[in-house]
Amino acid sequence: MSPRRILVMQLARLGDLVQTWPLLRQLREVYPEAQIGLLMDESLVDLAKFGPRLDALYPMDLKKISRLTPNRPAEAYCELDHCLADLQAAGFDLVFNLNFSRLTLLIAYLLGAPVIGYQPVKGGREFWREPWLAWIYGLVHDRAFSRIHISDVFRHLVRGRETEAAHPSQTASSKEPVIALQLGTRHPRRTWPPENFARLAGLLIEKSGAKLRLLGTARERALGERVNDLLKPRFRDRVLNLQGKTDLTELAGHLREADLVVSGDTGPLHLAAALGTRVVAIFQGPASCFETGPYGSGQAVIQAEPRCHPCRESGDECQEPLCQRLVTPEFVAEVILAGFGAKGPGSGSRIPPEVRVYESFRDGFGVNYASCHGKPLGWIDLVGWAYRAAGARLLHHPSPRWPSRRPELSQNDLRALELLAKALQNGATEGNEPSVCKALTPLRAFGAALQHQAGWKEGRHSASERFREMKRALREELERFIS
Repeated sequence: MSPRRILVMQLARLGDLVQTWPLLRQLREVYPEAQIGLLMDESLVDLAKFGPRLDALYPMDLKKISRLTPNRPAEAYCELDHCLADLQAAGFDLVFNLNFSRLTLLIAYLLGAPVIGYQPVKGGREFWREPWLAWIYGLVHDRAFSRIHISDVFRHLVRGRETEAAHPSQTASSKEPVIALQLGTRHPRRTWPPENFARLAGLLIEKSGAKLRLLGTARERALGERVNDLLKPRFRDRVLNLQGKTDLTELAGHLREADLVVSGDTGPLHLAAALGTRVVAIFQGPASCFETGPYGSGQAVIQAEPRCHPCRESGDECQEPLCQRLVTPEFVAEVILAGFGAKGPGSGSRIPPEVRVYESFRDGFGVNYASCHGKPLGWIDLVGWAYRAAGARLLHHPSPRWPSRRPELSQNDLRALELLAKALQNGATEGNEPSVCKALTPLRAFGAALQHQAGWKEGRHSASERFREMKRALREELERFIS
C-alpha cells in the first residue's frame, strides 16, 4: 500500500537542503497522491518556495534549541516537544531521515512510523544504516574513491525514474555579462583566497566588460573588502558588494539574474545550480565535485587534485595549503571567457599541474563528472568508478555510463588494478601493496558496518552474504577494464 503522508527530515545547512530537492522531486513522481512534508531549519524556510512543491513545512528553531540545551535543558525539551506534537498530529506513515543526527534519530523513533534512511533501533539509541547507506559510509573512509553525489545518495533511497530540474543557461544575456562571485565557504580549506578573486575580477572586467556582484554573509564581508582593496581603482565601479545585505529570497534573485556564478563548495553554489544558472565551481581541499559538485548537467568544476586531495577539514596535516595555489585566476578567467560548456579551454591552454576541469553529466545512475582537461586519469579514477558501478548493482540498478574520456593506464596502474582484482578473487580484504590496501579501505569499512549492526534488523548470515556479493561485484567491475 502506498504511503499517504510522507515526512522528509533535513535539518542540515543550506547546501544540504538544496541537495535534498532531487529526492523531493522523485517522491512527488513516485507517490503523486501522497502529502509530503519537510522538517527543516527555521532559518531556511524562505528557500522552500524555490524548491519542489511541498504540502507542509515543519520549521524547527535549531539555533534556539542549541542555545538552550547546555544550561536550560527543560526549555529546550519544551521547544522540541511542541515541534514533535505537530509532527505526531500529522499522522505520517513514512519518514525519511537524511541526517546522521541524534536529534532526528529521536524524532524518528518517537513518531513510530516506518523509517527510510538512518533508522532508529535498540529503543532509538542506535542508528541502523540500510545497505545503501553502509556502502556510502564505506566510501567516506577513503574519499579518493568516492564517486556518488550526496543528492543521489538521498534520491536512491526511493525507487523511481530520475527527474531533472532546470538546465543551466549557456549564453550571457547581454554584452555586459553579470557575474556573481561567492567569496566564502564554511571552511578556510575550501575557500579560494580573496587575492585570487581580486585578480579574477580584474581580468573579467578588463576582457569582457562584466559587471560583478560579490555575494556572501555579513561574516564574510572582510573578504569582499579585501577584494575591493586589491582591485585597480578604475575597476571598482563595476563591482557591487552585496555581502550581508541580502536575505535568502534576495540571494536567490541575484543568483537567477546572474549569467554566471563563480563559487567554492558552499550553499549559494548549489542554489544557483538548482535555479538553472550556469556556474564555474572552484573545488579544493576537502571539497570533491563527485560528492557535492553543482548538481545537474552541463556545469563546470575546476578542481585542485594534489596527492592529498580530498583532505579533511579537521586535523593539522596541512601546514602548506598547496591546493590554494594550484588553481590560478588566469586559468579560471580563461575557462569563463571561453564560454565553458560550449568550447571550454582551448587546446593551447596551459592547465596548471594537478588540476582538472570537469563537466557534469547524467550517466543513468545520477550526476557524474567527466574530466575534460588537465591531469590524466589514473587507477584511482577507475577504482572509484568501479565502486560507483558496484553501488548501482547493490540497488539492482543498471550500470552507469562511463564518461567518454576513458583513461589510458600506465603499466604501474594496470598492475595495481590486477593485484586488487586478484586480492578480491582470492577472498582477501587485505594486501601487501600500499595501493591495494588503500583501494580496499572502503570495502573493509562497508563490511565492518554490516557486521556492527548484524542482528539488529538482519541476521549475521545476511550481512556476510551481502558483503561477499559486493566484493564480487567490485571485482567484476574492475575486470571489465583489465580485460
